Amino acid sequence: MSVKGQYDSDVAEIISMRHHNGGDYWATSDVKLFVGSPFSTLDCALLLSELGVSSSDPILKKTADLIFSNQRDDGRFRLSPKGAIYPCHTINAVRVLCHLGYADEDRLTKSFEYLLNTQHNDHGWRCKKFSFGRGP
Repeated sequence: MSVKGQYDSDVAEIISMRHHNGGDYWATSDVKLFVGSPFSTLDCALLLSELGVSSSDPILKKTADLIFSNQRDDGRFRLSPKGAIYPCHTINAVRVLCHLGYADEDRLTKSFEYLLNTQHNDHGWRCKKFSFGRGP
């Protein structure tokens, strides 16, 4: 693994938390990818990339494979095996994968199409989840 020396301890700390949520690559044992922030699969992949870990590094390649394994045929991503699928989940998964260098891959074409086809007139998406009360 090649990163700038000043970030070696940060990278090591993030990697040491790899099994923290009970599964591998910062996922839970039932493969939830977005829990335990900042030590979730999506967060850690993005952090490692920003700290200079190459997307060709085995840990980020395996993490990307795990994220892609949760992609549905229509392009959406399910970040929890039994949870609902919200546009924000797909957006976050796609954002991380693009940051890791997968933006031009055919695997994301359906995700981009899904997002463009479900975008509202104000250019946003509706997650239809009101964790903080009721409202648009």
